[in-house]
Amino acid sequence: MDDLTAKVHNIVAESLDIEVDEVSDDSLLYDDLDADSLDILDMNYQVRKAFGVEMAVAHIQRHFEEAGIRWLDENGGVTEEGLAVLNDFMPELDDGRISAGDRVENVFVVLKVGDLVALLQRALDENG
Repeated sequence: MDDLTAKVHNIVAESLDIEVDEVSDDSLLYDDLDADSLDILDMNYQVRKAFGVEMAVAHIQRHFEEAGIRWLDENGGVTEEGLAVLNDFMPELDDGRISAGDRVENVFVVLKVGDLVALLQRALDENG
């Protein structure tokens, strides 16, 4: 396990008040680790404090805004165009976890710890 992955695993464990050995890259944040939206906010805060960048929701949202696309329909579901951009931005999610029409909260419910590592790596690369 590289340093970045280990640090993210530690942040996830600390935010969820669990042992770090309970965290793996394949752990689904919501279903496997019982995270909720406040836990995700805490993880984002801890990442920002440790690395000086944001990940997860803020980083994904900024990507869509920069692409200039409408990624949600009037019902809050992911559009076909939004799904294509999301899968391009996060190829890890192009495995059927998200479908067009899924409500936005479902997008983040399907994130795995490894997805957070990938998002953080992208944010670090973009910020040099």
